[in-house]
This record gives sequence, structure tokens and C-alpha cells, in this order.
Amino acid sequence: MKKFGKFMLASVMSVLLVLPAFAACGGNKKPDDDPPDDPPVGEFIDYVANLKLDLSSNTKKQEVTVKQFIDGDTTHFDPVKNSTLTSYNASDFADTYGYIKARYLAVNTPESTGDVEKWGKTASNFTHDKLDGATIIVESDDDKWNMDSNNRYTLWIWYAPKGVEAKAENFRNLNVELLQNGYGLAQNTATNRYGEQYAMPALNQAKEHKLKIYSNEHDENYYEGEAIQVTLKKLRCHIDEYVTKVVRVEGVVTTQMDNNVYIEDYDAETGLYFGIVIFYGFTPTPTLRTALTIGNRVSVCGTVSYSDGFGYQINGVTNNPFHPENTDNTVVVKDQDGNPVTGTGGFPELNIKDVAMGTRNIAFPVVDEDGNETEEQVPIKYGEAVLNTTATFSNLKVVDLYTTKNSENNTGAISITCQQLDASGNPIKDENGKAVEIVVRTTPLYVDGALVSQEIFRNKIITAKGIIEKFDGEYQLKVHVFDYITIIG
Repeated sequence: MKKFGKFMLASVMSVLLVLPAFAACGGNKKPDDDPPDDPPVGEFIDYVANLKLDLSSNTKKQEVTVKQFIDGDTTHFDPVKNSTLTSYNASDFADTYGYIKARYLAVNTPESTGDVEKWGKTASNFTHDKLDGATIIVESDDDKWNMDSNNRYTLWIWYAPKGVEAKAENFRNLNVELLQNGYGLAQNTATNRYGEQYAMPALNQAKEHKLKIYSNEHDENYYEGEAIQVTLKKLRCHIDEYVTKVVRVEGVVTTQMDNNVYIEDYDAETGLYFGIVIFYGFTPTPTLRTALTIGNRVSVCGTVSYSDGFGYQINGVTNNPFHPENTDNTVVVKDQDGNPVTGTGGFPELNIKDVAMGTRNIAFPVVDEDGNETEEQVPIKYGEAVLNTTATFSNLKVVDLYTTKNSENNTGAISITCQQLDASGNPIKDENGKAVEIVVRTTPLYVDGALVSQEIFRNKIITAKGIIEKFDGEYQLKVHVFDYITIIG
């Protein structure tokens, strides 16, 4: 995916030179004349229905299931090894650790995971809805599996909708369907297996009928208003209300991981830190990177988004060095004397029982129609309140270990299942008398160039610092620095 600016397609416009006409020839048009009608559009053709899957062709084919939805034109799949529709060859996907990062051929949908662009989230939802519960086959463009420069397989995506028998004649081509419904622009659309007969006509038809990105319609999943000023506390406790909206929040940058920074803000009323992930992209300007330095208090402007793979985050943050006055810049907060405001990372001591199963009622002021102020009590899971913030867990007894293998980015990452001990050295238990557990999940950790083995933590008591995250519905502590784990016994 690229920036939405790429969607302002360059087109060659011929300039019609109109010579002055004499009034007697009717060449002068009155200002109040009716504008000409739009040219009529042709009959809408379902190119997707006309395109059929040929299971006997010489292309590569593999039945798959969804591993992770990414956006409108990118999905990660797991091969179905015992498929009755296609054969499976483990060596085909050995270089990608057994799964398939698919980049859809012929179509380019707007961004929805990094920068949030108009129609991006809607296109992503369209792909999710079509593939959810479907039987799926991925197909190469020729007789081999091809990859792009980002190690993604370039593929045609076929699906038999949920509840429909998985016969060849029932499969629909999602690449062409995205184009046909106006969710994408050309991406080498004519120069491929189905381009000339199906993909290009579907694209041109969407343009002719002014569908989605070729229209002036409102996209309900894209916020086009002014930035909403909101506290991290309110954002965290009402997060679903702000998805797709542009917000401005303040917080201290506490840590950096991959292409993200984490900001948080202490709330004295509740005694909690509230925070969120800021995705700053793959090519941030130097001024943006400087602003997002750990310890800076920053004012961030961006779009709140949610995806299955990344959770809630703020995207589309910028800092234009040539236009520092831009109101959408993300900047360092300054005091009345013009000095940068700094802070320290929270890393407060938390109890794993609170994080795993606690709840809080958090008060917000509400003004009624008569101007009277009351309080709104918002019930929220403790873990949700402190999600994406720093935390410290002490006196953790290691009870289980697992090291990830055969993963593209996470080989060597360690999952450390822990129980927290009370002052008497006994595990903290829930209301049913069962010891409460939490996973400390590391990235691959290195010391002096050597990958840290899980054995260093076996049967130990540790203290761990990291970020509260959520995986498969369970809260965990993400640790990306070896020094953030201290072995104390």
C-alpha cells in the first residue's frame, strides 16, 4: 500500500480551444442556461460472475484459510494441507515460514493500516466480509509462485461464499470484485492473466458509474471533520466512538517499538496512566522523529483506527518542516517560556489480578440541557483502561516457557507464563482459589549478539517492565528490551 496521493491518477487532458463565435450562430451561452446532462452510463455488467475459476489450468493454486486480515488488498493466509480442491507442497512456502502473505494482483485499495485514507477502511471491511467463513483458493498469475519486493506473494483471490458449495463454478474473484465495486485503482491491471478481459473493464465500469473512490460520496468510515481535542483518559474509555475520527491528544512518549511510539498521560483522579500507540510510518520526517523522542510531552494529531492485527492506534501523524504552522502537525508541547515539556515513563507497579480480571468505574463530567453538571460513570475493564501503557510486574514466578520457532519476524521470541507472588510468597489467586497467571511476551532478545534462550528464566522469580498488550483476548506484558527483565531469585 502507498499513500493516497498516488490515487490522484495522472491523466492527459486535451485542451479544447474554443474560437469566439458570432451571436447569430448561437455560440454564446447565457450564465443562467442549464448545464448539459451527464452522458448516459452503460448497463452494469457483473464481470466477476462471468470470470470462472479453472482448477485444471497450469497456474499454481492453494486452498487457504485466513491467518490475519491486513487491509483491502493484503491478507495473510495459512495453507490447507488436507484440501480436496488443491494439492499441498510444504516446500512452496518454506521461505515464508509456512504461511502466505498475499498482495492482491491488479488492484490497489486506499490505505487503512498506516495512514488512514478515504475508502480504505471500507475497502478493508469489504474484503473481510467476503472472506469471512468462505472457502478460499489463492492462484498465481502464471505457472509459479511470484513474490514482490516486500516478500509478499502476488495472487488472485478466489472465494466461495460462506454456505455455498465449494465447486469451481461457485468461486468469485475478489481482485476483480474490488475493482468492479470501486474500491481500488489500477495496479498493473492490464498486464496480467485476467486483466484485459475482466479487470480493466471492471475498473473502467466503476469509473463510468462513479462508484466509491470515483465518486463524491461520503465514506462513513472516514472522518472529514476538524480534529477533536480529547484526553487520553476519555479516548481510552470511549475508544469505539473515535474510530475513523481525527483527534488531538497529549501525552509523554514512553517507549518506541518497531514503527510505533507509545504515549501515556497520568490521571490523578484515578491514579492510572492512560495511553495509546502512535504509528508514525516507515518514512517519517526528521522533525517528526525528533518530536516523538522518548521523554517528550507531545501534542499528537492523527486518525484513530482499529484492525485485527494491530488493535487501536493513531495513524497519519505528520510534522511538516516546511510548514511548522500547520494545525495538523504533531509537535512537542512547550511551556509558557517556550521550553519543551518533558516527562518520564510511567512503568507503575501493577497487580496482575487487576489487569487480568479487574474492573473500574471512571467518572466523566456531563452537562445536561439545562447547563447542570453531573457525572457519568463509565465501567471499563482494568486491562482496557491501561492498554498500551507501561507497567511493572514484580515477584513473578515463572511456571511455563515457550519459544517461537519458524516465524519470519518472531523466531526466538519467548512467552513466559507467570504467577505473581504475594508478600508471603504465595501465588495471588482469583475468587475460585485458582492462581492468576499472565504471559510476559518478549521480542527476540539479544545480549552481545547472542539470542537469549528461554532456559535463563526457567523456575526463576523475575521482575518485568513493558507495555500492556492484548493477544487472543488475554492481556499480557510485551517486553522488547532484555534489561527490562530482572532475575531476582
